[in-house]
Amino acid sequence: MTTFANPRQLPEPGTPLSIAPDRQLETVLPNLGCETDSVDVTDLDGIAHIGWLLNRSPEATNIHIPIEEFASTHLAILASTGSGKSYTASVLIEEMMCPGARASLLVFVPHGEYDTLAQMQGHETFKGEDGYEPDVVYYNPERLRVRISELEIGDVMAVLDNPSNRMQECLSTAWSSMQRQESRMWGIDELINEIKGIYGEDDASVGALEWRLRRSIERNDLLHPEDNIPLNDIVDPGQCTVLQMDTLDRRNQQLITTVLLRRMYRERLDAVRGRDSEIEHPIFALFEEGHRFAPASGEAPSLGIMRTITSEGRKFGFGLGIISQRPSKIDQDVLSQCGTQVSMQIQNPNDQDAIKKSIEAAGEDVLRELPGLTPGQAVVSGDAMNTPALIQVRGRRTQHGAGSLPVIEKWRDAYEQQQREPTHSEAADFGGGESTGVQSLD
Repeated sequence: MTTFANPRQLPEPGTPLSIAPDRQLETVLPNLGCETDSVDVTDLDGIAHIGWLLNRSPEATNIHIPIEEFASTHLAILASTGSGKSYTASVLIEEMMCPGARASLLVFVPHGEYDTLAQMQGHETFKGEDGYEPDVVYYNPERLRVRISELEIGDVMAVLDNPSNRMQECLSTAWSSMQRQESRMWGIDELINEIKGIYGEDDASVGALEWRLRRSIERNDLLHPEDNIPLNDIVDPGQCTVLQMDTLDRRNQQLITTVLLRRMYRERLDAVRGRDSEIEHPIFALFEEGHRFAPASGEAPSLGIMRTITSEGRKFGFGLGIISQRPSKIDQDVLSQCGTQVSMQIQNPNDQDAIKKSIEAAGEDVLRELPGLTPGQAVVSGDAMNTPALIQVRGRRTQHGAGSLPVIEKWRDAYEQQQREPTHSEAADFGGGESTGVQSLD
């Protein structure tokens, strides 16, 4: 097998050097495990064409990275706003949904992006000779549900508004009692009855706790006594499921993420350990605005399970990807476990420092490149690469739907629309009998 060694020192003066051929670089720069440097990498299965080497002629040196490496050892895509992080993520999603991989992919989206991924369905590029075609499924906020009994006591405490120590004691005792019951279909009424049965109805803390539970949980449309998201509907080989959470507040986004990740992680543990499981195949979850779900501040119920997945998920076939414009706001334990990194333009010194601290492959040479990159340019490093490489991300096969609004065009259209609408204000009359053209602001 071909081995690659990064030079640790400059060659001696007079040492003959030669420019490596494009084909050779295609086999040795990424961690593809090629037996010789003459392999045609396009014949390999399970690889993602992410783009081209930037310091060669345009499109001369293709860079393919092994999907298995970043899907099992986790992925980070880090870039300032407008540098192309969502675009790059969509390129990798396209590659994972091609016939060579047929991934089981779940995308958590706080802001309603990725609508155009549905164009993969029916697209010739994504069709397999055996009839394979990727399935793209969207879950809008109205379809997102968390069964109340699937919450853990810590989730509930995070939702309630500053419960007293006595309230926490009452709730913890009753919650544990409800969890031991055979039925998993219960709601706030049953929980409150359990609290009153244990502590009595005359306890002042019980009344205050009931009020908080009804206000924070019973009135939350996300939480339901019976309904939840069936796992076999959202994770299937060859299926990309996009969870659109744009109308949910941040706390609810974190809450549904927490419960779904816990459920999926337990199913993967059961599958690997030979027990009955709803998820018998590996899965990969990708998080747009990853700092929302794994914040450095630690103030998110989803952080604990994300730390668990990034540290242990590889053994159980559960990969995770983080996309963010603020690396300094991501929990360092989570970020440091992302084995493959795609780093794009980042100028903020704190964010550069976060990359340096958490990403082993991010040496001084890599960090020096980041401020000067233009949109679509990236440094790819980590487990999927034998050495960091500066690339131009390839064009998407589906349309990009997450770009900035065309502000000038929107302003002009709004102005023209306003001019076509009849005004309801009358011209001010200053007694001269003619309009001055000045509208009354009364």
